[in-house]
Amino acid sequence: MPSYLTLPNPPPELMRILAPTGDRLWLVTSRRLGRQVLAEDRFSRALAVAPQAPANHPLRPEPTALTSLDPPDHGRLRGLVSHAFTPPAVAALESTLRQTARELLAGKRAADLVPDYLMVLAATAICRVLGIPWAEQDRFSALADRAHGITPCSPEESAASREELRAYVAGLVADGHYEADTSLLGTLRLARQRDAALTIRELASLVELLLDAGYETTIGQTSLAVLALLEHPEQWRFLVNRPEHVPGAVEELLRYAPVVPISFTRVARHDTELAGERIRAGEAVLVSLLHANFDPREHPDPDVLRVDRRTARHLTFGHGPHVCLGARLARLQMRIALEELIRVAPHLSLEADPADLGYRPPEAVVRGPTSLPASW
Repeated sequence: MPSYLTLPNPPPELMRILAPTGDRLWLVTSRRLGRQVLAEDRFSRALAVAPQAPANHPLRPEPTALTSLDPPDHGRLRGLVSHAFTPPAVAALESTLRQTARELLAGKRAADLVPDYLMVLAATAICRVLGIPWAEQDRFSALADRAHGITPCSPEESAASREELRAYVAGLVADGHYEADTSLLGTLRLARQRDAALTIRELASLVELLLDAGYETTIGQTSLAVLALLEHPEQWRFLVNRPEHVPGAVEELLRYAPVVPISFTRVARHDTELAGERIRAGEAVLVSLLHANFDPREHPDPDVLRVDRRTARHLTFGHGPHVCLGARLARLQMRIALEELIRVAPHLSLEADPADLGYRPPEAVVRGPTSLPASW
C-alpha cells in the first residue's frame, strides 16, 4: 500500500477532520459518497469560496474562477472553452504530440524525464490548444512553470510570474495576437466582442484555469504514472510486451496515483444528511479522491498496481459539473508519453532512489516529482 494512505482500511465513509486552517470539515472517503457530493446541487462551490466559509487551505480561490462558480454562471463560462476539449479537437492534436515526443527521445539513452520530456510535451499541447504563437512558446512555458511552482523558485518569484502571466494572457486576448481565430484565445476574443459583460479578468482567469487543468496537472499526473511504473518494473515489462494495454493502464495509473489527492471544498446549502450524519447548512465537505480511488468496496486489492485491471474506476478527474475540462487531453498525453517511452526505452530504469527525488512542496495542490533521472 502506498505510504500516503494513513487512514484505516477501509476508513469510515464519512468523518470529521480538523483542517490545517483550524476549521472542522467533513471528509468523504468512499467513491459512492464522493460522486454524490461532487455532483449534487445541495453542495455549493460558490459558498465555499466566501470569506467566512470553512476551508481546508489558507489561500482562497478567485471567486470569479470557473472552479468557484455554481450553475448557471459555471455553465456559461465553461461553455466558452469546452469545445477545445471535445473528442475531435483533442484527437487532432495526436500527430503533433506524437511527433514532439519522438523528437524529444530521439538518439538519447538517458534523460531527466520531467523537464526534458514530460514538461515539453505538456507545453506543446497547451500552447496548441490556446494558440500561443510558436515564437513565444518558450517565454510562455517559462512563465507558466514559475507561476505554478513547476520550476523551483521562491513564493515571491512564483507570485510575480503569475501576475506577469495574467498580464501576458490578457494582452493576447485584448490585441488578438494568437495563431488562429479557431484557437481558444481566438474564441475568447470573439466571445468578448459578442458579450461586453465578459471582462478581460474573467477570460484571463479561464486561461489560468486551463493551465491548471491542462498543463500543471498533466505534468504532475504523467510524472506520477511513470514513477509508479518504474517502482513496479514487472508492470513496466508487461506493457513493453503488450503495448496494446497502454490505454487501460492509463486508467489504472490515474486511479493508483492521482495528481490531486483531495477535492475542493463544497458547502452545504441547507441542513442535509449524508451517510446517516447530519450536515448543517454552512458546513464544508471534502472528498478524498485518493481514498475514493482505493476504496476496497469498489476494487479488489485496491493497493496493488495492476495495469491490466479491467475496472479501474476513479475520481481523479472529479465528477459532476466540475469534472476536469482537460481530462481527455491528459489521457491523450499520458498514452502518447508511455507508448513512445515503451517504443524507444523498453529497458527504462530510474537512476535515483525514489526517496531522494525532488517533489512539489507539501502545500501545493498538485502532487508529483520534479525530477525523474532515467536511462535505457
